[in-house]
Formats: sequence, structure tokens, C-alpha cells
Amino acid sequence: MMMRQFLYLAVGVVFLSGCQSTTETQAEPEATNPQQNFAELVRDSKPPAGPLHNVREGVIDPVQAVIYASQAGENGYSGTFGMTVRNLGVNPRQVYLNSELNYREQLNVSVRMDMEVVRFLRRTYGNDWLNEIVGKQIEVEGEAKRVVIWFNCNEERTNSYYYQTHIHVSRPEQFRIL
Repeated sequence: MMMRQFLYLAVGVVFLSGCQSTTETQAEPEATNPQQNFAELVRDSKPPAGPLHNVREGVIDPVQAVIYASQAGENGYSGTFGMTVRNLGVNPRQVYLNSELNYREQLNVSVRMDMEVVRFLRRTYGNDWLNEIVGKQIEVEGEAKRVVIWFNCNEERTNSYYYQTHIHVSRPEQFRIL
């Protein structure tokens, strides 16, 4: 029995090492590098940092944001959201500030920020604000929405997907570091 579980785990790791996930709007697949994929697999296998986010009264924490967004469906849930930034991701178009170490965690909230906003916030918080944001408390006004993330394998979309909760920041006044 234990050998069978190990075999399933090994097959899953081999399968996932060549696969990646993308949002529904991502047009071009990223280049695959086996060493980078393995590093991402190891990085993403860390346990969640936990749902403990100290937010002030009236501010929605990440766990509540995920629940409210899932209940609201396509409409999303509007409010002021607070969290500790535990991880970030950057691509040429956007920056993602995550409430968990592993952005694939069910309780993760990703603050998706357009690059125009990131550049504008340098005036407010300084040139290195993005390098110093991990570990800091933030508040964001906006709408928490569930987003479908599709898995790709060998540059083709599979039938597998999962949900993330995103808050899109398109204006600098939506964002504040505490």
C-alpha cells in the first residue's frame, strides 16, 4: 500500500515538473527550463505561512476575502482588504503581491498590480519599495474575484485548473503600505 502511494507521488512530481499554470488571459507560454521548473516545484512545495494576518477593524483579511469572493461568484466582493505580503511575483505587465508563501494555496490572495501603478508608487514609497515590500502590512481597496488558472503542459492548455483570488489594482490610490 505504501509503495503504491509513493509511486503515485513520484508520477505526479514527474508530470507536474514539465507543466505550468497560467491565467486565462496569458497569451504566450513561458520558456521551459528543467532546472527552473524543479526549483519552482521545490519553492512551491513549502507549507502555507498561515492565515494569521493582523488587520484593523473593518478591514477584510485574506481568509475572509477568499470566502466572500467564492460566494460572490463572477460579481466579486468589494471592500478594503488587508494582509501581510509574504511573496511577490513580477512579469513584464504586472506585479503580484501574495498573502501566502505559495501563491497556489487556497487561502492566498494575490494583489495584481499594473506596471503603471508600480512605477507611480515609486514616487510615494521610493525606488526600492517593491524590493522591501515582503513582510510589510498593506491595505487595498478593490474587488476580490475568483480567477480560473489553467495548467499548461508542453505549451498546451490541459483540462486541469484551480482558482485563485485576485484583487486588481489599477489606480495608485487603491493601495497603501501601513
